[in-house]
Amino acid sequence: MRAKVLAIIFIGSAFLVGLGSGIGESAPPKFISLATGGTGGTYYVIGGGMGKVIEKYVPGIKISVESTAASTENCRLVASKKVQFAIVMPDSAYFAHKGGREFGEKKYPEIRALMAGHTSIMHFIVKANSGIKSLADLKGKRVALSAPGSPSAFIAEAALEAYGLPKKDYKPKLLTYAEQADALRDDTIDMACVFAGVPASSALDISSTHSVIFLTMGPQEVKKVTTKHPYWTEGIIKEGTYKGQNAKVITLASPAMLITHAEVEADLVYAVAKALMEHTPELKEVHPQGAEWNLEDAAEGVAIPFHPGAEKFLKEKGIIKK
Repeated sequence: MRAKVLAIIFIGSAFLVGLGSGIGESAPPKFISLATGGTGGTYYVIGGGMGKVIEKYVPGIKISVESTAASTENCRLVASKKVQFAIVMPDSAYFAHKGGREFGEKKYPEIRALMAGHTSIMHFIVKANSGIKSLADLKGKRVALSAPGSPSAFIAEAALEAYGLPKKDYKPKLLTYAEQADALRDDTIDMACVFAGVPASSALDISSTHSVIFLTMGPQEVKKVTTKHPYWTEGIIKEGTYKGQNAKVITLASPAMLITHAEVEADLVYAVAKALMEHTPELKEVHPQGAEWNLEDAAEGVAIPFHPGAEKFLKEKGIIKK
């Protein structure tokens, strides 16, 4: 009798195990991370949209979208495999890959491109009652260049230099974009420098509560910067983008890039590339510049090697020649 009971238990257990390995069972999710930027910038907003698209269209993936100090930190996070994906400026990816500038002699040749995306625009924001009408007026003033560790400081410094103001001629501060909006309100800085997609959340924040001016650059100064730094271009903030902005603003711009590590699985990178490039309208829903993360422009301005997974998808779509 005992033998029969054991046999029944064994058969029942086997049956339950069989049920567990069938349709009702799903594999445990794979957790990945996407590094973005400060919470007051466009990288963070669009990164959040990317996270939703990836989870929706890549089965078995759970993604953590992380706020960081943006490009420089993000390149190092990817290179050290602390995150799988990151949004960065193309010049940061370029110098991280080959060495130089903020990376010095250190190189991260294992960084790979996944796709190019939206254009970030430099916003030079001052209070309307500050008396500051041009970047040339910033001598001796308190200037919030960027978040600590962010390469957007380089583009702000280059713009001020074009107006004859080296770093020693003003008082630089390193603040996140959200901190810059608060500091401008509290009069602890004279100018905020927000390098983000348009409209930038921190620029919307400060312009909705205070009367501000978005400083425009002259064509000669823009040419000085773009001639010396060819990875940056002229940028335009259209009239009426922000409250009280009654004229277009000429400034500096640079596209963003999504990067990954060479050792991230090709199948995962292919699936992420496919999800993002085939569902651009869903990125546009979270931010107008989400529309620029599209298949047609995915290879624009990319100066580092593509990851094989992304390259495979772009070749299939005819964006990269086979």
